[in-house]
Amino acid sequence: MSMFTDHHARALAGDTFRFRVKFDSADEQKRRGKAVQPLVGKESALLKALRVGEQRYVDCKTELQAIRKLRNADTKLPAQCATMGEKLREVVLALSALDDVSREELDSIARSRGSSAEEMNGYLEKALDWLDAGTEELFSKRQKAAGRKRGVGKGGAERVPLEEFAKELRYFLLEIGLVFTFEATTREDRHPPDRVPVSAAARLLYSAARLLDHRVEVSDIEAVMKAVNQKPEFREELLGDVVVDALTG
Repeated sequence: MSMFTDHHARALAGDTFRFRVKFDSADEQKRRGKAVQPLVGKESALLKALRVGEQRYVDCKTELQAIRKLRNADTKLPAQCATMGEKLREVVLALSALDDVSREELDSIARSRGSSAEEMNGYLEKALDWLDAGTEELFSKRQKAAGRKRGVGKGGAERVPLEEFAKELRYFLLEIGLVFTFEATTREDRHPPDRVPVSAAARLLYSAARLLDHRVEVSDIEAVMKAVNQKPEFREELLGDVVVDALTG
């Protein structure tokens, strides 16, 4: 079920306008009737775009989680292979220590089940070979970069899912003739100084994105809008994406 409701659509539509910094706040600008609100009357279409974008956001986060699990398995498997290899070598050593009578009895048991001691030893050697490969070279060792991961904002918001959400809003805004540009300003008159979005598209995306993730900051919106305008196509595949690899590595 979508978290975006008719109430959210009405509120977001009412707040989507270019903020003029001569006013103390966006609310004051609205109260004075100086806000041009292009989405008022288009709440239903906005709500549809929000919900479609939200689904893209959720799908992207779900796939990122799956990729992380895969990366985690890649990281753990070499150590697991090493442990299993040690245990299997103990079995091989124990078998080699059997006397001739015991070895013949074991071979007889194996043959009664359609196998042989020689075949069993062959399987053990193959298993050891696989485990050695898994321990050494089967999985490349990823170098983790120090500091904040690429694709993550200062507050911890993941930008890749936000980009997929923003792309849907971008298409919607362009269809109704509203440009998808980022503009912001720093309110030095506030303590501490506060950076606020100015352009209508940035204000809409910032407010909507914070409903999906409260950690979203204006700097995230700036980065997301820049990335989306450079590459507005929806991601068809996350594996192999440079930003996704950095985010999940």
